[in-house]
Amino acid sequence: MIHGRPSFSRFLCTGRVIADEEMLGSRRSLLSRAIALVGQRSAHTVGATAGAVLEAIKPSDENTSIQVMWKDGVSAKFHRAWLRDNCTCASCRHPTTLQRQILTSAIPLHPTGRAALREDKSALSIDWDDVVEGSDCVRSEYSAAWLRDHAYETPPSGYDSRHCRQQRMDMKTLWSNDLAFPTTTYDAMMADGFKDGMRQLQTWGVLLIKNTPLTMDATEAFARRIGFVMETIYGGMWTTRPENPEKAYKDTASTNQALGPHTDCTYLYEPPGLQIFNCVLQAKSTSSSLEGASRFVDGFHVVEWLRQHAPDTYKFFCDTSLPQYCYDDDVSLHVMRPIIQLDAARNVELVRFNDFDRSPITHLSHDQVAAYYKHHKILWDAINNGEVAYKMNEGDMIVVDNHRVLHGRHAFQGERALVGCYIGRSEYDSRLRVLGLL
Repeated sequence: MIHGRPSFSRFLCTGRVIADEEMLGSRRSLLSRAIALVGQRSAHTVGATAGAVLEAIKPSDENTSIQVMWKDGVSAKFHRAWLRDNCTCASCRHPTTLQRQILTSAIPLHPTGRAALREDKSALSIDWDDVVEGSDCVRSEYSAAWLRDHAYETPPSGYDSRHCRQQRMDMKTLWSNDLAFPTTTYDAMMADGFKDGMRQLQTWGVLLIKNTPLTMDATEAFARRIGFVMETIYGGMWTTRPENPEKAYKDTASTNQALGPHTDCTYLYEPPGLQIFNCVLQAKSTSSSLEGASRFVDGFHVVEWLRQHAPDTYKFFCDTSLPQYCYDDDVSLHVMRPIIQLDAARNVELVRFNDFDRSPITHLSHDQVAAYYKHHKILWDAINNGEVAYKMNEGDMIVVDNHRVLHGRHAFQGERALVGCYIGRSEYDSRLRVLGLL
């Protein structure tokens, strides 16, 4: 298959899909543990402190809310409707899946019932006047610690990470061209060193794993320690090397040409969260020690540099959506997204940059197009100034946070082969939560 334009983010699929009952069961187990962890985390956030003991309660807002006071002087208000919706009894929330069973739309705007403190002041109880569809519950109980952890009358940050627990840029260590790669070994990642390695990956956005077996099976086994292999138009597991006899289409990645720094699958609504490269064959140097070397750039460092030193460029790429696309014989993928993607509180959550998958800009005004090219030069200079080159040895595997770190390679002569795959961002974040790292 011939693509409509060269792409630096295409790889040959040589793998297979694993979707048997064992793997599906593993995923259910993973999700169950992640859900359970949310509840466990809430129970332990306050702990044995003054926040675990209530002092008093009183009606508020014409008895549509309840004001709760803790022994340490902190207070918070809770709408009665919110308390009804978030009852954690076995009738309102399934005891195994922890999924809500009560029908939220059936809850009155102002549910009524008698509220009281437990005798030891460790919990608030409410005896509801009526049942609600989906549950036969008439009594709810909320521990002091749970209420403290779930109090929602906080300064308006626009983003509550206590229970969503999303990755944010301020959790990261940013780096430029002076990066010393965080490093571990394959054996460690397949055993007790897994959590520490994932902590390094979360912090730095890249992780070098030494002494990796030179097989696709070993690569996949590691990937599945994190989560399911992400299926894309390339399949699951893939190999990229020049003149691959198994390839079904022509692609720049399957050549020996240089690839500029980019992130992958920018034309997807949610690009892959992680990308894994296992070097099973490295090109021999002929004229330069950098032949076949991989290139990495911390996109979050670039964004922070722009914010501080080129605020107009930062704002332009936060606020201006750009067209990304991928054509194939049976594929037409398009999205319009900004290069710098922000969450509801304007925190940076994703860098989406790949000039080779950008379609012609036709949606901007004449002046905006001129501004795009002006700001692009500033962005490109910042990317180039932050680049780190590392020539992988055979047995080196590198994991890249594709929402943060740009990757590429230097040109080379002869043969060079990497096997790898993608992992979805949701799977990656889930694993971090289950490990207690997020």
